[in-house]
Amino acid sequence: YASAIHRTERTGREWYVALNKRGKAKRGCSPRVKPQHVSTHFLPRFKQSEQPELSFTVTVPEKKKPPNPIKPKVPLSAPRRSPNTVKYRLKFRFG
Repeated sequence: YASAIHRTERTGREWYVALNKRGKAKRGCSPRVKPQHVSTHFLPRFKQSEQPELSFTVTVPEKKKPPNPIKPKVPLSAPRRSPNTVKYRLKFRFG
């Protein structure tokens, strides 16, 4: 793909999508995204025919409330801990 030329409309520079070893994409024309950079895979970024929509709106339909059934009152007991519960401590690693 490095031999194929894909240019941007404004500047005319080559444009690639570079993938690192984790598969994360790097976009742009910086030296790390050039075809000569080591340990990356390059795919040409093709021109999109339509501009993607940058925003959208969602309308939520109103929900009808079901009739409230009459519930008998039951005395609440204190919550008991099950004997199989296990506590985990979070480990924070920096760096």
